[in-house]
Amino acid sequence: MKTTIVLVGYMGAGKSTVAKLLAEKLALPIVDLDKKIEESAQMSIPTIFAKRGEAAFRKLESQVLQASLQQTGIIATGGGVVLSKTNRDLLKDAWVVFLDCQDDVLVQRIFNDGQNIRPVVQNKTAEQIKEIYQERKPFYDEVASLTIDTSCLTVDEVVQQIIQAQQTIGYLGPVNSFSFQALKQVIDHQKVVEFASIPLCIDALLKEKLDFALVPIENSLEGSVHASVDRLYDQKECYVQAEIVLPIHQQLIGYDAKQIKKILSHPQALAQCQKYIEEHFPCAFLEPVQSTTAAVLEIAQRKDKSLAAIAGKQAAKFYQVPILASNIQDNDFNQTRFWILGKKHFDTSRLTTSEQKLTLYITLPKDSPGALHKVLAAFAWRDLNLVKIESRPQKTKLGEYFFIVDLQVNRPHILYQNAIEELEALGCVVQNLGMYPVLHHS
Repeated sequence: MKTTIVLVGYMGAGKSTVAKLLAEKLALPIVDLDKKIEESAQMSIPTIFAKRGEAAFRKLESQVLQASLQQTGIIATGGGVVLSKTNRDLLKDAWVVFLDCQDDVLVQRIFNDGQNIRPVVQNKTAEQIKEIYQERKPFYDEVASLTIDTSCLTVDEVVQQIIQAQQTIGYLGPVNSFSFQALKQVIDHQKVVEFASIPLCIDALLKEKLDFALVPIENSLEGSVHASVDRLYDQKECYVQAEIVLPIHQQLIGYDAKQIKKILSHPQALAQCQKYIEEHFPCAFLEPVQSTTAAVLEIAQRKDKSLAAIAGKQAAKFYQVPILASNIQDNDFNQTRFWILGKKHFDTSRLTTSEQKLTLYITLPKDSPGALHKVLAAFAWRDLNLVKIESRPQKTKLGEYFFIVDLQVNRPHILYQNAIEELEALGCVVQNLGMYPVLHHS
């Protein structure tokens, strides 16, 4: 997340109100450029123009801007800051948000704020104000890292876009993978980064190279995705922010069904289509790759008719490889759960769902007869509904496991906390991955 953000735009764009809320959300100070200029000159900006002229003002403005860019905070600039080439050069190295606005809306805002109207637009007609704005707009565009049209947005919506635009989310690529399709259900303006494998994606998050990561966690046919489950064990830095449940429809993709000798796909996808493969291609060699989309990419690049891939429709369309057979998964209700992971809060306001879950990783005390029974009893007598329990090896030595427990969250939250405290009193190690909303995508 950037610690210095510069807001530019013409008067009426809402720089001051956006700066105030943005500073509050990010816990950063506000740097009011005009106020600092007046403090430095010990006179108002109109007086500086009247007594010293515009050239002297722009020089002072550049000095104050350069000093302000070294500080941490939200810098709200004057509408004419981009008129100076020196200022534009300074801003090119900064993270600048251009608060744009439609001409008519801008004029209306300026006239509605009549008591604070600036000298540059005093006694100007609406058309003259529009001309001034259009003259400056190319300069705003030149320095902008992000442009937001504020015409129809609330201040809250503008601030949310600014925050999201600085966030990066990793996923198992390439573009058009099932992970990418799940990601599209929940992102707005965030930057997305693709990774070749799930562990690489999660490691980037743990090393703070990402703000969030989206990974597959379980398939309805093949069970847990161990690369995701195991990598999250025994870490206390990131939590589940949300879950997306995506229907998975697999396609056979290639150039000639009669010549297929090898089928490429992600191991989970190959397993999801096992019956189809055994019936139609019993002699085909199955080659696992990092993702379903990577399989289609290789088919597209090699154009070998003896090769085929199993992947989704979007990948076939994107790489322009024919679909030879549709919906070949062993079960029509094939679904995959994806988790959004992060160390900080992920905005889930667009997830219109009332369903919530809690996930715990529980390690039982050693040599404790009936320990699992006692764990289940801690949930049962509180009437807390388990929707999943699964054991996974701790990867220490044979016979040592931890348990993955998913609970439906439909009871007072204090009951879940009390259950965790009871488990810890029994000698269990409890890793709480958090409560999170669940979005089912049709």
